[in-house]
Amino acid sequence: MTWHFDLATHIGGRTEQQDRVEVLTRPGRADEHLVILADGVGGQPQGASAAQTAIDIARHAFPHMGDTDPRQFLTDFCLEAHAAIRRIGQENDTNPACTCAVLFLKGDEAYWVHAGDSRLYHFESHRLLSRTHDHTVAQLLSDGPDGASKGHRAGSADNRLYMCLGGHNELEPEFGASAVGDDDWFVLCSDGFWSQVTEDEVAQAKTAPSSGKASASDLASMATERGGPGGDNVSLALVMPRSGTPDVKRAWWRF
Repeated sequence: MTWHFDLATHIGGRTEQQDRVEVLTRPGRADEHLVILADGVGGQPQGASAAQTAIDIARHAFPHMGDTDPRQFLTDFCLEAHAAIRRIGQENDTNPACTCAVLFLKGDEAYWVHAGDSRLYHFESHRLLSRTHDHTVAQLLSDGPDGASKGHRAGSADNRLYMCLGGHNELEPEFGASAVGDDDWFVLCSDGFWSQVTEDEVAQAKTAPSSGKASASDLASMATERGGPGGDNVSLALVMPRSGTPDVKRAWWRF
């Protein structure tokens, strides 16, 4: 399969952009791609450095993947990034961290891993097949019996992460995989995006022109406008099948 990658990021109402999003194509393997989105944890020094470290490690590791099992490769990537970000903290007496969502595409197969509350959505046409579960207190409460029976609504304190890259937590990234067809597509996004744009609104991106023209930028603008002056950084990657040669579209903004 061939894919179209439409990337967008916006600083929102923050003074620093701590989100990073990247698409890599494996040298000599035109049907193998790695999409990685990392979001520096707010309130911690060097969040941007943590997110950039994750991107840098992916850039270095992916070309040398060899015949490694995809699950093992994605797990090893997370563990290496986790350790590298921790070293930054030790060297600077800080506690940097980031979340991540990573998608590996290989022919008609898709594999993904995530840590934290950056999300991956998997759609088939307009139907949501699955999404990653946030590693937050809010998600734990929602998944528990009280959340299911009482319709738990999370407060801001419940959005605390219990797993991320870096920080003080042990890391057990979650893994997923699926065969993919011509109607399958994916969205990777930071919490600054999904907190403002519903899954139904994301699903409507499928109706955008086949070239993917401005669809990611339109969605990022929607999230930024709704977030307002104090809104979070916004980033997303739309990954859609297409005929022809894979390409990448990027949109970056700053107020």
